[in-house]
Amino acid sequence: MLSVVTACLVLAPWSVLAVTDWKNVNLRAKELPGDIEELANKVVIEQENEKIYGVNTFYQTAEPPVGVARSGKVVLLLHGAAFSSQTWVTRVPTIATLAALGHGVIAIDLPGFGRTRSSVSDKGEYLANVIDTLSPTVKPVVITPSASGAFIFPMLRKYPNKLSGWVPVAPAGTTSRKEFYEKLTVPTMIVFGGRDFGARRSNTLLSQIPTSTSPQELPNAGHPAYLDKPDLWHQLLLNFLDNLQ
Repeated sequence: MLSVVTACLVLAPWSVLAVTDWKNVNLRAKELPGDIEELANKVVIEQENEKIYGVNTFYQTAEPPVGVARSGKVVLLLHGAAFSSQTWVTRVPTIATLAALGHGVIAIDLPGFGRTRSSVSDKGEYLANVIDTLSPTVKPVVITPSASGAFIFPMLRKYPNKLSGWVPVAPAGTTSRKEFYEKLTVPTMIVFGGRDFGARRSNTLLSQIPTSTSPQELPNAGHPAYLDKPDLWHQLLLNFLDNLQ
């Protein structure tokens, strides 16, 4: 059973809701299943295009394979400046792994990258439209490495309630305004590479989010830390997603 530090919120004499204490949650409590690679190999990844906010957007999707219970959660993967949605397929199997764990998965090529050729002026509005179009009934958990911070930060300023969870990985575009972070309530798992010394500032800022975890280090990993430590990366995601209400 997952070991989580929780507080209890009493809603009525007969009902109690467990609230995760994100500052103290153990995100390595649960190991990846022993058959995760076998299950991931059964995942079918589909490729599609959709016009979103005027941009012909390329994206990839996956669902849990036959025999894997569905969690009901959706994960939306963005990417850094040197990458695309294909990074989560060929360089680190995050799409297949998350689907094998029971989640719906969407990975997009951001405007100007990969197979999404157009640019966009309002990146926050674009990302909000991505969520409305590709996950209209389920608030996704959004993973934002590096340069994709330029999309998530402006969206959070306008639409902070569109997410069920957030995983920033050394994101660019951080604001130094303390009140921005203190007002956020989205559960946030902060991830960084041990050799990415530039991530220290963003870690400090993101840690001001009341519902953020302590920064999760991938030891001896660089800026795209998930490439250097894929198993630990996937283990952290497993535990974070399992702890979301």
